[in-house]
Amino acid sequence: MITTHSRRHFLRAGSAFLALPWLERLAVAGEVGPPRRMVAVCTSFGLYGPSFFPQQAGEDYEPSDYLKVLAPLRDKYTVFSGISHPDIGGDHASEICFLTSAKRPRSSNFRNTVSLDVVAAQHVGNATRFPLLSLSTMEGGGLTRTTTGAPIPSLYKPSDVFARLFLAGKAQDVEKEIERLKRGQSILDRMQSSFRSLNGTLGSRDQQQVADYADAVRDMERQLQANEAWALRPKPAIDEKPPVDPDSRHDIIGCTNLMFKLARLALQTDSTRVVSIFIKGLEAAPVIEGVNEAHHALTHHGHDAGKLTQLQIIERAEMAAFRDFLVSLQEVKENGISLLDNTQVLLGSNLGDASGHGTSNLPILLAGGGYRHGRHIAGDVKNNTPLAKLFVSMLQRFGVETDRFGSGNGTIAGLV
Repeated sequence: MITTHSRRHFLRAGSAFLALPWLERLAVAGEVGPPRRMVAVCTSFGLYGPSFFPQQAGEDYEPSDYLKVLAPLRDKYTVFSGISHPDIGGDHASEICFLTSAKRPRSSNFRNTVSLDVVAAQHVGNATRFPLLSLSTMEGGGLTRTTTGAPIPSLYKPSDVFARLFLAGKAQDVEKEIERLKRGQSILDRMQSSFRSLNGTLGSRDQQQVADYADAVRDMERQLQANEAWALRPKPAIDEKPPVDPDSRHDIIGCTNLMFKLARLALQTDSTRVVSIFIKGLEAAPVIEGVNEAHHALTHHGHDAGKLTQLQIIERAEMAAFRDFLVSLQEVKENGISLLDNTQVLLGSNLGDASGHGTSNLPILLAGGGYRHGRHIAGDVKNNTPLAKLFVSMLQRFGVETDRFGSGNGTIAGLV
């Protein structure tokens, strides 16, 4: 006889197990031609608005200081203003909601929701070795959240990312990995048995809850089988040396460039089709010529000219790294089409006014993906359009049949 207490304990344990990132519900997607990809990039300390946003709307806008860095790619991106997640607040805590749009992360009863990259990865399913890559320039940061809102740890050492993508393990390492996967399979078998034993003791509502868990377990079994198959396949061979991790954790641009390069290699080899990259701001001074004050302190510039000059040096360097990433995607061709045209690349931040921890009027830019770009889509800077509407547009272009994501109901107006 299973008591009420043990039943709750069992379901609570099952919920924690189901939150593992590589065991989420992943449906296989049928695709024709070059696959669609998605990359989401967030800079946690924002981008200084007067240097980012153009003054004019439409196609004939004069590029801002930061957009001049992207001049060679003007027809490959769309810039947005007057867009944000509603009812976020939360100052720096808002970074965990950038790809989810969950509200009020500082509230006592806050619970996060699924992130954009996970929904996209569910659509890809088992078609790639890694359903998604969650990357960060520093330990302890990440954008990705499972369907239960749990955080997926990001990879932050470029050498580790390269090893996972391209370095073949020894024969005994492969055997150990397969054995680990089989142990996971046996755990799921035992969970199924426990589910069946509960059915005769539960009411209709609890039976539905157990049925939902059982469906998730069956999905995890299929994912484990796919993981075992991938473990037996050789990794892609590339003519690249493993990256050397930056000497200093304060070399934010060096690490950003490496993560962008690894993302391009992962997409190019079809090791994954979904990548998130978190460019984490520093509490110390970054290793950039002309900058000697702490990055965080510079974001609270109070319009001090000296602080703004150093902040703009940092952010121009971030924009230059992003430009080089887009150029590298543009140079890769697939059946005569550039990798950039097959890849939606989102750049933005959870902060609009970092100086005052504002979370409205976010700096948002979408590149590639086959859209007709070259415009500034200007929204109301006081009554913002939900950013998640853009996420709906991105998911639809990715092949996901949905008209809603988070706080976004319908698509973004003006995006062709």
